[in-house]
Formats: sequence, structure tokens, C-alpha cells
Amino acid sequence: MDDFSITDARLTRALQDLRRTNRLLGAYAATDAVLDPLLRRHDQLRILDVGCGVGDHLAHLARRAGRFGCRVDLVGIDANPVTVGHARAHLDAQLSPSLRSRVRVEIADAQDLSCPNGAVDVVHAALFLHHFHGPDAVQLLTELQRVARRGLLVNDLHRHPLAYVGIWMLSRLLRMAPMMQHDGPMSVRRGFRRDDLLRLARDAQLPADAQEAIENAAARLASGETEAAKTTVAEAFPSPCEGKTPRDAPTEGGHAACHRVDPEMPGDPDVL
Repeated sequence: MDDFSITDARLTRALQDLRRTNRLLGAYAATDAVLDPLLRRHDQLRILDVGCGVGDHLAHLARRAGRFGCRVDLVGIDANPVTVGHARAHLDAQLSPSLRSRVRVEIADAQDLSCPNGAVDVVHAALFLHHFHGPDAVQLLTELQRVARRGLLVNDLHRHPLAYVGIWMLSRLLRMAPMMQHDGPMSVRRGFRRDDLLRLARDAQLPADAQEAIENAAARLASGETEAAKTTVAEAFPSPCEGKTPRDAPTEGGHAACHRVDPEMPGDPDVL
């Protein structure tokens, strides 16, 4: 799906299968575990969903916020113009007019956002980070935390043989699109392990509690506490101090020595 030259029915079917996979494998639940406490405590929030794809997370978040009585203004961005078109059509079909009016989708580069510092409360990146590695991943995280006032939530893949075999078998048993059968296992291979996430957190100068959350989640995965690990890994990568970018934040031991704007707001990745 990284090939922007594919714009026909192959892409449409693959995007539909990706939405189905997100629902089957609990991708929404991992995000909910982190965002629900924030939705309960606030009357209004602004959330940026980067790499929004077909817009399924946007639709889910719009509906879920309503359950908590929180008015959420959502902005989704994707670099692929065709995918943005699919996302807008999906939202038109899935959301009521009142909810749809609070969600917009734009074409944009997540590594070079036009937003000012702290422009949104939360930046959400679901199954997006694994498309970037090395300096590109560091640049992405640095840019995302720059615009996040309360926190950064990264929900992504755990690189593991069982995950690889699982998505390989599932995509074939359910006769998913050839693009999904190829990209699903490939995405797991591009996923992350503990050391990968810790390295990214250090290089992007994310706060020390982000690294602690990654360590805790890795320990829970090793002990078989998969669901607890999902929630805990989703507590890393908090945003730096309000009004400061990673470049001008004070440092301590090579890491950003800042505290969460919202002390109870976790903000990071998950492991499928």
C-alpha cells in the first residue's frame, strides 16, 4: 500500500481488508485503552490522526467520544490522495451529519506538518510508524510530539514470528486481497521490538517515562500478559513540556526532562 501508483480496485479491496483486520485483531481496543480516560475527563479535545488510511480509526474515535460526552474535533492526514478520497467517502457513509462535521481529512506529509507547536491535544498514529525506520522514524516522532500538547499515541506492530504466521494464515483463510496478503506479513516484519522502540525514544528525545513504559510492556509480553502489555506499551511516548519543542526542551541524561501536560495522560504505542 506504499505504492501510490496503485489507484484501482486493488487498492480499494486492500483498504477494505485492512479495516476488517483492524476490527478482528483489536487495533481499536488498544487505542481505546489509552484515550478513554482522557475522553472521560474532558469536554472537548482536538485529535490529529496521522496516516489515517481509509478513515476507520477516525470514525471509531468520533463515535466513541460521543459515548463519554466529549466533543472531539478530528483531523486525519494521509500522503496518498486516493486513500484520502476513500477515507472521506467512508466517513460520509459511516457517520451522522453532526459527527461528520467534526471530522476532516487532508493530504499532508506527517514528517513536515504545517501546524504550530501544541496545535492539537493528542496525535494518534495507528499502524503507521512501521513504515518508517532509522532517521525517518526519528524525524516522524519528533515532528508528531512537537504538535501534540497532551500526548502522542502510537499504536503499532510487535515484530514476532507468531504475529507473522498469524497474519499470513488469516489473510489467506479469509481470502483477502493479494495486496493485503503481501503487505500484512511484510508489515509485521517491519514492526518493532523492545530495543527498537527504546532506541527511537532516545533518538527522538522522548521523556524518560516513555522508555519506562516500553520496558514494562516488554516484561509483560515476556510473562504472557498480552492484554496488559497492550495497555502498558500504549503508555509511552508522552508529549514534552507544553509550549516547548524537542529541540528547546531541557535535557537530562540525553533525554527530554519534561513532564506530561496531563499527568494521567499516557500516550504511545501498542503491540498487536
